[in-house]
Amino acid sequence: MNSLLCKIGERLFPSIYWRTHNHALHLTFDDGPNPEVTPQVLDVLATRNARATFFLVGKNVQKYSDLTRRIASEGHAVGNHTFTHPLLFFRSRRFQLDEVVRADEVIEEAIGTKPVWFRPPYGYFDSRTLSVAKQTEHRLVFWDVDSQDYRDATGAAIARRVLKKAETGSILLLHDNYATKNKIVDILNLLFDGLEERGIRLNPRLP
Repeated sequence: MNSLLCKIGERLFPSIYWRTHNHALHLTFDDGPNPEVTPQVLDVLATRNARATFFLVGKNVQKYSDLTRRIASEGHAVGNHTFTHPLLFFRSRRFQLDEVVRADEVIEEAIGTKPVWFRPPYGYFDSRTLSVAKQTEHRLVFWDVDSQDYRDATGAAIARRVLKKAETGSILLLHDNYATKNKIVDILNLLFDGLEERGIRLNPRLP
């Protein structure tokens, strides 16, 4: 999702969070929990005394409920990223509702609370997605800075690209999945150092 689309989205869909609208940057992670990658992320966040929002896939929550509980117990927010991570765009309302509700159920079973936030996979949505989010009482959260950490690039290159785009109020998209397994620690540490140099603080929670 590029900056132009974000600006258009803010105007067309003001109910969706595209930015935090405050003087801090917020970290978000999609696609977990992952048994090899999520612990790496949590360890770095703990070392840096930072908090983030994890948008979790329901089927992964079922497999790794202990890891889901660790995310919540360490003070991070948990969001819904559907149950199987499908493309929702142009899918039936019933299909979309089932994906969201099933993910809600397994997340609530794991941590005791239903998530407030919802992020459609790949950032694609339609009018049915908005309707489902309203019915299930979720607030949609997107981003204005995409790290593209899943691409074939070094952690240093990814961090440099993000630091050029990040600013106060940004919501940053990262991933704790197998595509980032060998570089997520480097990305995060370089990001933290770069943000500190620029005087950009982190916001522990979405608004």
